[in-house]
Amino acid sequence: MYVTGRNGTGSGTILSSLAELSKVLCIEEVTVMATDPANEVVVDEAAVRINATIGSSLKVRYIRISGEVSDIPALCRETRYAAAIISIPDHLHFEYTSALLLQGVNCLVVKPLTPTLNEALKLEKIRAEQGLYGVVEFHKRWDTTNLWIRKALDEKRLGKILYFTVDYSQKITIPTTTFRGWSDRTNIFQYLGVHYVDLIWFLTRFVPTRAMAVGMNGILRQQSIATWDSVHATIIWQNPDNPDDRFVSQFVTNWIDPACTSAMSDQKYKVIGTRGRIECDQKNRGVELVHEDTGVQQINPYFSDYLPDADGRLRFCGYGHESISQFVRDVFELGAGYTTIAKLEQNRPTLRQSLISTAVIDSVNQSLADSFAWKEINAPF
Repeated sequence: MYVTGRNGTGSGTILSSLAELSKVLCIEEVTVMATDPANEVVVDEAAVRINATIGSSLKVRYIRISGEVSDIPALCRETRYAAAIISIPDHLHFEYTSALLLQGVNCLVVKPLTPTLNEALKLEKIRAEQGLYGVVEFHKRWDTTNLWIRKALDEKRLGKILYFTVDYSQKITIPTTTFRGWSDRTNIFQYLGVHYVDLIWFLTRFVPTRAMAVGMNGILRQQSIATWDSVHATIIWQNPDNPDDRFVSQFVTNWIDPACTSAMSDQKYKVIGTRGRIECDQKNRGVELVHEDTGVQQINPYFSDYLPDADGRLRFCGYGHESISQFVRDVFELGAGYTTIAKLEQNRPTLRQSLISTAVIDSVNQSLADSFAWKEINAPF
């Protein structure tokens, strides 16, 4: 879905981003690795479609792997890879990312980094020992709306922050169809809500200290998918420079929205302070399409899409593209000696920074498993 597009259609954020970037950077080749032999045709067709759409000439090949992480060392001996983008189910992130890091490959991992803090700490240790660059694909950091809010909070325009509320949901087709094979190995907060956990830390630099979560069951278990329909989490955040300065965030997340809803994700958040409030609707971007075939759709052209440049030629752009593009550019600049990992650590969603969001996931999952009890968050910051 994220590499080539849903069912062989659409833009496919990862492959389209790399193709667009190959117009200005010398990317020798991209290898797509997956387990299903049918994916070879999907990948080949996507590469042809994307190159034709944006006028790129990215070389793409498909390699089928067995599904055993032991495949990775042999593949890395055969071809020297500068970087890897890991877009696989949550519960596989640790073993594949660690295998690639141990082969000397810089890594970008789709969110979440891992389901547990222990796994995340091990990955960060391996990365540091190998002297590599590792980041998580938290693309909301590149959304200009969120950057405007960060600036407003940096300027203390809301006064003291009192609370955040996050309302985030997706279509029921995600757990029941798209990710049917592994949706019972995750939950909606871990898979999706983590975006806004990272975003709150990015906006405020406050550290999470305690969490409590309540899960609600319903339609998914009726369809033999053993996971929560919705997860409702409360998180306490603390200013690392002032223990008495705290705020609370409340998350309402679900992935049981009707398939006919107007967007894949319905997402809104609010920031309330002593001097004002900010309300941000990240679904309704002001563009609505009404069509006899697809019904009503809320369009977000700012995430990633093919749009015309000043000369009328299509290019792939958006904050989803910028997130992936920045990682590859960083790898190029590191290789050329133009920057350092220590410098990038300050402003990128690195593995170390992502220990924050992983610690929250871990505590929320512990709360869900322990009758919704409060849990301490052991964020290593």
